[in-house]
Amino acid sequence: MEVHHHPKVEKKAFKEYFLEFIMIFLAVTLGFFAENLREKVTEHHKEREYMASVVQDLKSDTAELAHAATGWNKSNADVDSILSYLKKDLSPSTVNVLYNLLNNNFFHFNLFKYSDKTIQELKSSGDFRLIRNKDIADSIMAFDADMKYLLMVEQDIKGFMVESKNIESKIFDFSQLNANPSEFSQLNGNTSLLLDLRRLPDLQTNGTLLTTDKQTIAEYYNKLYTLHKLSGYHAFLFREGKKKATILLEQIQKHYHFENE
Repeated sequence: MEVHHHPKVEKKAFKEYFLEFIMIFLAVTLGFFAENLREKVTEHHKEREYMASVVQDLKSDTAELAHAATGWNKSNADVDSILSYLKKDLSPSTVNVLYNLLNNNFFHFNLFKYSDKTIQELKSSGDFRLIRNKDIADSIMAFDADMKYLLMVEQDIKGFMVESKNIESKIFDFSQLNANPSEFSQLNGNTSLLLDLRRLPDLQTNGTLLTTDKQTIAEYYNKLYTLHKLSGYHAFLFREGKKKATILLEQIQKHYHFENE
């Protein structure tokens, strides 16, 4: 009877198995770290892109806030003058100056254009977590809240402005506005002349009111006074908003070294 001999299989030593395990473990571990590093690099790059976009938005906001503050300050100065003249005797000269003030600032309401596209994208996409600097993240959120509050106040002011215009239309004949610009040539572009009627002895006075009813004029004064106070606060919010936008802009530029780019 034949005897079959099985091929001799050499068994690996424990050391060889251990080395193979170590090699596989290192390969998997290095792959994991490499993928994690790649993901971190991608996130950091994306964070920087977001911050560059926020910087551009803040530059736009800073310019808009400064422009709005200047516009509201001028408008409030005109409204302040109107309130002052409404307290005077409504002589022909006073009426003429009031019409001129309305010509200068008939309906000042430039809606503030808040550049929040990047901030909204950060919040809606969940990428706000990419901002590693907590102070900057908190400052961005605080600035966004301030701007939302400013826009809310703006809507209240718009309501008061419409109400004051409705009463104004019962007192002033809007068809007379800019009807004879030459009559106001001594005043236009020089608001200092509006402060003292004695400096306007030869100014023609053709403007006429639709009514001199004291109750109607008092109601108009009260509405305009409230609008004036709200507008003053609104201008203050714009000035403060510009300061905060400038500080946040500098904070981001310094942290991400954008000022050198």
